[in-house]
Amino acid sequence: MTDDYSTYDAAYLLGALSPEERRDFETHLRGCADCSASVTRLSGLPGLLAKAPQPDLVDAPGPVPESLLPALLAEVARRRARRRRVVLVATAAAVIIAIAAGAFIGLRPPPPDTDPSAIEMTAVAAGSPVQAEAVLDAKAWGTHIRLHCWYRDTSSYRPGTYRLVVTDNDGTVQQLATWAVVPGETTTVDGSTSLDLDEIATVEVRNRTDKAVLTLSP
Repeated sequence: MTDDYSTYDAAYLLGALSPEERRDFETHLRGCADCSASVTRLSGLPGLLAKAPQPDLVDAPGPVPESLLPALLAEVARRRARRRRVVLVATAAAVIIAIAAGAFIGLRPPPPDTDPSAIEMTAVAAGSPVQAEAVLDAKAWGTHIRLHCWYRDTSSYRPGTYRLVVTDNDGTVQQLATWAVVPGETTTVDGSTSLDLDEIATVEVRNRTDKAVLTLSP
């Protein structure tokens, strides 16, 4: 077997040679015992290959429908529109909440001008809507009390009058002033007593049932 034809045997049997190569190889076989013997040994190869199981072939995908791209674009547009609607609704809700919060704040009465000597009174019961600050001014004749009173939340306003009272160290109660609360406004009340400041045990704001709602101990 020469090197020029050493690889022709299997190709010859499988029909992989060109017509010209096939003629040359057949001429060579008549004078080459090695190549003839090799072809004889491989003569059963085509039959073996024919019996081998064929691999499953996957069908090639069909053509893409012309309607596919427009459908995809339409779906993208719908999703974008849905996202825009969600953003608009969320923005509108935030604006409404902000407006409502501003309106609620606007309904609350403005706090009084702060007096450096004003003392905030303490609510007797938690959640009391009434709030007040008191200024106690010692005088030669006794004590002058100026009270700034307002409602924290005008929605809980109940018509009625309130009283400013003081209790001395012996437990005697004096009424200094009465007034009606005006929702949304700060009420300034002035009262005076002959008691000296150190003789006052408590200053109270009482409601119409004579129940203390705010208290202060000088």
